[in-house]
Amino acid sequence: MNFKTLLLLLVFCSPLAQVKAQFLRGLGIFGSCTTSRHQYTNTNPVDSTNIHAMPENHNAAERISWGAGAVVEMLPFERFRLRTELEYINKGSKENELLNPFTDEHQKGTNKYSYIGLNNFLTFRLEGDYAAWYILAGARLEYNLRKSTPAYSYIAGNFRKLAISPDVGIGTELITLGRFRWFTELHYNPDVFKQYKKDQVWANNRTWELRIGLMLRPKRMLDIDCNAPRYIEY
Repeated sequence: MNFKTLLLLLVFCSPLAQVKAQFLRGLGIFGSCTTSRHQYTNTNPVDSTNIHAMPENHNAAERISWGAGAVVEMLPFERFRLRTELEYINKGSKENELLNPFTDEHQKGTNKYSYIGLNNFLTFRLEGDYAAWYILAGARLEYNLRKSTPAYSYIAGNFRKLAISPDVGIGTELITLGRFRWFTELHYNPDVFKQYKKDQVWANNRTWELRIGLMLRPKRMLDIDCNAPRYIEY
């Protein structure tokens, strides 16, 4: 192999190998604790025949549950990453439904929803000696798998089957010598598009999610030629 041929191979092979090696930045799994609640707003007028507009305006109590998911992190940049997730998550709220506004009769119930979601985030990272800190901003596309709506069923039972909502979060990842790294994240996920909107009544959901997970960081190429690549850990 002459010098010109070797030079051409170095010029064309090195960038392609670098992009392929560095585009995939991590694979991970996580479990989470969630707390969520529903908000109801009713703008119908109240008159002498109706003490309260039904349903009444209120914020429901928090329902605590769980979620789990898998993560793929991409893009060949140090600070900016693109993350895609597949997640199973539970949401809902604890209600004290007003049944009769004249007698003030109430009935307690917990509305439960289970979703499978495809989440996409853009992350910005800052790395220190022992940990990396990052922020996430993106959106969730969630499909309702099942639900149980004993309270306000005429509204809660008609929530969207497929919903898009924004999500922002902060996270910390421990930097270790190995390829496996623990991470924790806190996410805020409010509804922008109402889950229910009809006859001057609307309802939406708000969820907080605390995650603990494990990320696998693949090796990346440091000095590359077409025959003898060398690697370092992320």
